[in-house]
Amino acid sequence: MSYDLYFYKRKGHKLTEKEISEYLDTNLTSVNKSDKQWFVENEVTETYFSIDQNEQETDEETVELFEKFNEFDNTHFSFNLNFLRPDFFGQFAFSFVDKFVQELDLFVLNPQSSTEADNPLKPQIGELYENWSALNAKHCSHFFKEHNLDYYPLEKSNDFYQYNLNREQIQNELGENYYVPKLYLFKKKSDGCIITISTWTQHIPNVFPPADYFLLTKKYKKLFRTIEEVGLISSQTFCDRFGGFLDDFDFKNCKIIHPDKAEKVKDIFNSTKNEHKLDELAERVQIEKLVNEQSNE
Repeated sequence: MSYDLYFYKRKGHKLTEKEISEYLDTNLTSVNKSDKQWFVENEVTETYFSIDQNEQETDEETVELFEKFNEFDNTHFSFNLNFLRPDFFGQFAFSFVDKFVQELDLFVLNPQSSTEADNPLKPQIGELYENWSALNAKHCSHFFKEHNLDYYPLEKSNDFYQYNLNREQIQNELGENYYVPKLYLFKKKSDGCIITISTWTQHIPNVFPPADYFLLTKKYKKLFRTIEEVGLISSQTFCDRFGGFLDDFDFKNCKIIHPDKAEKVKDIFNSTKNEHKLDELAERVQIEKLVNEQSNE
């Protein structure tokens, strides 16, 4: 079940398929490219979409559908994004599609549009995302039980996405004296609730996103031995134990511990008792099963 778009150019536009391919090669990052497909994936946010270069159609019915326009030529490039995905998949994909359409002066045939158009149209910025997002929400609600999907509220889902999307930039701005951890999604084994987990290793200077749990990695000397412990504490315990050492950080709901305070917190960090083992508390969420709507039944 997917959302498909087909790209056209006005007749007389000298844009070639080769030039479109070169544009995609230049402007898409993290691409696994075959001869005729650009599969685009952001490994940090786990979002993806694809653009295909299609062969010239020979089937008469298909030709009638896609080659019938008096004012437009088919570029033979198409876009694909699955439904039943968290909304941030669309945010990732259509930010590129909007740029692609505007910069190459393309038009879009959208079979999913509720208003049937005689010709491909030039969409407004954000229009395609809004169309996909509304349809995706309906499909997620309708197929929630059938596909055994996992619900996560839209605002929390978007905060999770925006933090991970910007994590590398934050790290570059802070430099090597700090660590900016990734935020992970897990599902609790006890009740199926979706939770976020972040990490903190050996009380180093660190940025803390608004996670539900923090995975602490402690390493210290005891009786001539090096002890290493890894375990989870809740966000409430984290705030109770370390809140006084943290400062606000200029990214939504994030905190930071600076080097001087990281050193002061060493004993408290090492003496903090783990509350859970990760493998006992939760399991990783399959991003393909995470949605922002619940069943309408």
